[in-house]
Amino acid sequence: MCNPRRVRVRATRQLAQVWEHEVRRTVTRSGAAVGEVRVREPLASSIGAPALAALESVLAATPGWEHHEADDTYRYRLDRGMVIYFPASRELEIVASVHEEVEVSAEAATRVGGDLVGAVEAEGEGRYYDDNWGGITREDAERAAHAAAQRALDDAAREREAQERSRAEDREGEAVAALAEERAAAALAAATADRAEQLRVIARSRLTAIGIQGRNVFNQALGQACSEAILAYARSRNAEAISRTERDGFVAIEFELQIEAR
Repeated sequence: MCNPRRVRVRATRQLAQVWEHEVRRTVTRSGAAVGEVRVREPLASSIGAPALAALESVLAATPGWEHHEADDTYRYRLDRGMVIYFPASRELEIVASVHEEVEVSAEAATRVGGDLVGAVEAEGEGRYYDDNWGGITREDAERAAHAAAQRALDDAAREREAQERSRAEDREGEAVAALAEERAAAALAAATADRAEQLRVIARSRLTAIGIQGRNVFNQALGQACSEAILAYARSRNAEAISRTERDGFVAIEFELQIEAR
């Protein structure tokens, strides 16, 4: 086998074609849909003022109760609800709530295009041997070189078009993404609002059970406040033999108080 010979061919192609490209962006957003039902009850007409006066200090010292300075309320979080005490108005509020994650996707797209013009160059190569080894002649090598050059021109044209598409992505992508973001935000707001209405129905069905649980928690603190109010009264009257016992959920307070006859 003799030394191989190379045939190189350089080819040029004038580009004159139209290209099109779609710039598309998809945005996914998630948020919480909340369905709430609230009921508020006044306490001043059914609970004595001394007990209500002692209630704040009891709530402040009872684990689980949190004081919110923003609206001056005491809150106790329950599973799927909350109980809130308003010292200023002396009201109790029961809240039943249902939370659920909502996810939406929105997209935006625009079509861009242009004319792909200009010249591209490429080179192709073929090989043969002086002794025609393998049956490959110089003519075969020349044909192979021309074919390789054409393939290289095709690749160069595709690369030019890909560059134009990439520039279009960079140029239009931000605006398309902003539009997709806007649509996603609107879709999320609508979806959470719709789901919140459905969740309110569920919350309403749970309000009775949450109310029982919340009032039990509140009544425990209220019972402690009543005890504190009674003990404070006894001490203020110099009562003697003051005792407080608790058994089976009941509290007994005893004291001796001398009352002067008039």
